[in-house]
Order: sequence, then structure tokens, then C-alpha cells
Amino acid sequence: MDGDAEWQRWRREMFGDPYVVWHEGPRFEALTEAARRDPRKVERMLRAGLAAGDTVAAQSFTGLAAAGLAPADAVSILRTALIRATDEFRIRVAEALHALTGDPGWATPIAEVLADAPSEFVRLDAATALAGFPPSSALVRTLAAAVRDPEYLVRYHAANTLLRWSGDRRRVDGVPALLEKITDRAEVAWRAAADELTARLCR
Repeated sequence: MDGDAEWQRWRREMFGDPYVVWHEGPRFEALTEAARRDPRKVERMLRAGLAAGDTVAAQSFTGLAAAGLAPADAVSILRTALIRATDEFRIRVAEALHALTGDPGWATPIAEVLADAPSEFVRLDAATALAGFPPSSALVRTLAAAVRDPEYLVRYHAANTLLRWSGDRRRVDGVPALLEKITDRAEVAWRAAADELTARLCR
């Protein structure tokens, strides 16, 4: 059995039906049990999953890190995977590296995805993921630019992250004046929303 086929079989054993995993996100109970029983096999399978570009493999490192069960060379493994990672897979690998190292600098690859990904769904994923990192001036600029994105859902999620960074736990829906700006059809309104959100962080 080739590595990808073996990974797909093992993935189903660990996480269940792929559609359910996609819809609800992976659960890591079986994985952590397997890591306690046979850590070498778990590492081997996760390497195969990363080679296949599977986001669940990257998320598994985050789950194992939370349980204190990440492979000893997990950071090296993930850094290698990040070199060619793109889009959602790049986001998940960077999140795993952040979980393992605590280094907020792993937000940079996610910010690059937010700025450059062709898919609006990948960009909104990146905007949401950045909420898990502390703000920096560079990240604030990236999110402010995303509040001016042509796609409403990207603007919405970028605005939510900036609100969270400012200490406001509401979503944009709870700030009517801001919601009105990002739902407007005019870019000048989006820019005003970005300026307002940036100003909140400078208070």
C-alpha cells in the first residue's frame, strides 16, 4: 500500500467519515490514545498526511501538542511541510507550529495567505485564524487591508479579528455602524471601517 493510500485508511480509522471531519472538524481522542500506544506509527502516518497536503495531519500536531504528545521533532517536520504548503494547508501548518513553539511569528505565513490567496474562502479562513495570534503592527495592516477586500465575507471575518484584538468581544453584527460600512458597496466605506478598527487598536 502506498503512503497516501495508507494515510487515507488510517485517517478514517482515527477520525471517521471524511465528510463529517470536514464539516465538524477533527476530534483527537483516538489520535492521542494511539500516540500513547505507538508514537512511532503515529509520527509515520502524520508525516504521510503532511506529504499528501492534508490539513487534518497538520491539525493533528496541534491536537498532540495540547496533550503533550507531539513527536520530538515535530517542529522540524512541520517547518519542512511549510516550505511548499499553500492555502488552507499552509494556515493549519502555521497554526500547529504556533501551538508547538508559542512563537507569534508563525502568524506571518497566515498573513501571506490572507493577502495573496485567490480563493475568498481561504482568505476568510486566514482572517479568522489570525485571531489566535497577538496583534502586531504588520498584522494590523494586513487585516486592515482585508477589511477592504472585494469579498464581503473576507471583510467580515477580518473585521471580527480586529475587533477581538481591540478587546471588543462582539462580532461585527453587534456593531451596527461598522456592519453598515463593510456591507456597503463602495470601497470608501470599507476603508472607513478599516480606519475605525485600526484606530480602536491605537487608543
